[in-house]
Amino acid sequence: MNLHHLSIFHAIAETGSISAAARRLHISQPALSRELKTFEERLNVPLFERVPRGMRLTQAGRVLHEHATRLFAIEHAAEAAIREIAEARSGRLTLGASNTIGTYVLPRILAGMRTQHPDIDITLFVGNTEQVSRGVVDLRFMLGFIEGPLHLEGLSAITFEEDELVPVVAKNDPLLARRRPTIEDIARQPLLMRERGSGTREVITTLLRERGIKESPRIMEFGNTEALKQAAIHGGGVAWLPRICMHAELRDGVLCELGLKSLHIRRPLKVLYRSSTQAAPLQRAFLERLQPGLGARI
Repeated sequence: MNLHHLSIFHAIAETGSISAAARRLHISQPALSRELKTFEERLNVPLFERVPRGMRLTQAGRVLHEHATRLFAIEHAAEAAIREIAEARSGRLTLGASNTIGTYVLPRILAGMRTQHPDIDITLFVGNTEQVSRGVVDLRFMLGFIEGPLHLEGLSAITFEEDELVPVVAKNDPLLARRRPTIEDIARQPLLMRERGSGTREVITTLLRERGIKESPRIMEFGNTEALKQAAIHGGGVAWLPRICMHAELRDGVLCELGLKSLHIRRPLKVLYRSSTQAAPLQRAFLERLQPGLGARI
């Protein structure tokens, strides 16, 4: 039994005649009659009784018609589901993002996406650059968003925005009393850093190394940017924080920038994807909300 023969049978059963079924399927009547005969011979049972005013289902035909109706209803539902995915109206979106992007950039985009597409299931994992990159490689995330360098093969990255890491201290930190604190002054202070594996930690460590400064043994590590920011606010030491996460704190004077522009770090924010995989419509729709034209670049 194949779907071609089953569709012919179903059309005849639904329309009640060979001629009407032929018109529905855009097949000639003789060709359709031959296909029906082949189907009945293959099943070794008659499916219709030929009556003067059309075709009437036999007992076997009625049983098969019931199953065929359910089968083609599933087919139509499958077509509709795939069409909705192709038009980015439904489906599942799994994303991984490193801390700054996952906390301060994507939530607004995701909320707007969900409002416009209420039938979409969205999952966002927030971790460090290493965890996100590995998740994209392992197919756990459709897309990844990172702030640090990319080290894994099989992945491609496109920059969609830039951010700045700024060295800051609490408003009453003694460093602020000095007219021009030096790099060495800062290096002697307690440093507040993200954990190893974080892209932010990697770029800061690289910057200090390039300035001839060894990583201080007086380091306090934090697993996310918000905890790091709170530690800086309460006088824990020097922290490099994304400007995007502390607009209010800088405006209100709760945190203060250290004046050494040479210690400011410009870094790209990147979308990460598997090089060998074409982005699905839902992924492209999300990227277009993030930045117009971005979806067409992947």
